[in-house]
Amino acid sequence: MRTRTPPMVRPLREDVSVIPIISVGDSLAPPDTVRDAFLFAPEPDGLGIRKIGNGLAEIYVAHELSWHGGFNGARVSRLAIDLRNFGAVGGDYLVDGSEGYDRFGAASLVGPEDGFLAPTFLVNEESIDGIYRGIVVAVDARDGTVKNLPWLGHFSHESTVIVPVSSGKIVAILTENSYPGESQLYMYVANNDSDFLSGRGRLYVLRGDPPEGRPDTRLASLASKGRPLTGRFVPLFPQEEGGRINVNELPARLEAQAQGMGCLNFARLEDVTPVKDQPNAFYFVDTGADDFYDPVTGRPVTGAGRLYYVRLDPFNPTHVEELSVALDGDESDDLYRPDNLATDDRYVWIQEDPGGRGIHTARILRYDTNTRRVEPMAECAEWDAKGNYLPRGIGGEWESTGMVDASDLFGPDTWLIAVQANNLWLPQFRNRKGGGQLLLLRGPGYSSAKAGEAKSKPEKGAAEKKEVKGRSGG
Repeated sequence: MRTRTPPMVRPLREDVSVIPIISVGDSLAPPDTVRDAFLFAPEPDGLGIRKIGNGLAEIYVAHELSWHGGFNGARVSRLAIDLRNFGAVGGDYLVDGSEGYDRFGAASLVGPEDGFLAPTFLVNEESIDGIYRGIVVAVDARDGTVKNLPWLGHFSHESTVIVPVSSGKIVAILTENSYPGESQLYMYVANNDSDFLSGRGRLYVLRGDPPEGRPDTRLASLASKGRPLTGRFVPLFPQEEGGRINVNELPARLEAQAQGMGCLNFARLEDVTPVKDQPNAFYFVDTGADDFYDPVTGRPVTGAGRLYYVRLDPFNPTHVEELSVALDGDESDDLYRPDNLATDDRYVWIQEDPGGRGIHTARILRYDTNTRRVEPMAECAEWDAKGNYLPRGIGGEWESTGMVDASDLFGPDTWLIAVQANNLWLPQFRNRKGGGQLLLLRGPGYSSAKAGEAKSKPEKGAAEKKEVKGRSGG
């Protein structure tokens, strides 16, 4: 079935379209007579998708639920999707909330192309207030086995992404979504997936090289458009015998150690995405903060947010050859509070989170890495209390969260996205707030490909052409 709820995203171009798949509160038949019907939980966030055969794909969804918010804890749902009509045909929970995780955020599905033998859904615990104090969780997409990865550090994890590197090692880039000035960029390096999943690697934090002639404030404002930084990821935690790290550090101790190593401090980091078809490189975003100032310049480190580009040394990934500002919302770029990222071979897709500030609705932007232009593609289509759409450009309380490339399954330039409609009441869930939806977004590349296919087809006869025109009229 496909949801009957209207789409929660509005295209901003004629060559962009959306298809809603499932909405929060929609129910699906259980896989057997023992279990209850599946209800799609509130606050969908990080996503993953893979083809499983028989015309089906599985979608994995992290839900940003709190362990003390009436749901026991965060969840990971698994949906079976019919590739022909995009309808959800079944669902269950790989993490059902009883485990006590607190607020799962961004997520990534890794597999053989990332150096992992099994498809693994890496989920990030954004909060350090839960019983696990902020960890990354690995969920085996085949059998649902769940494993905690505390060696990736205890902090407010926003994103954990595997970046391909020339050395062939497993290199994970991790962002900390914490208070301004306590938000850092981390790296974890392991020889292979087995070492990564068992803690036989090492955790690092980014330290910037002080630019010549510029004050060493250790703030990310040291970098600006046209003035990149270099740096290195420096190791954390004293190594135990056998090379294993001490996994018992808690958030405050980790923060103190990172600061002691001279880490580079950001306003509030969000998502990471590898550069498509370019090893040793990735983008990440800082969503910004209005009240976090550089004491030297007297200006915010970043108020509206930034998109950063990083290039690593191909021979030693802990060495940063370039950290540059690709987009800066404080410097006339059309960007406000960037949150989540996805890439293809030319574009970086950016999802905004205005946070209810009313500047404008949360948009989905496309940054052209060739022309350096930013174009709005879509925006959240918010409703009022009566269910009526707000006018275009009005709102800001909703946000589009996860975004993954689904082109291999649904055609070129097709993306799976999630929306959190934070002001919608949910009678199915004890009348709490937290609506949302999963959708497919088809970008301009999908329309162009279809137009190219139509032109390449043989010319139809006059009678046949008249019949097609009649069927498509009306």
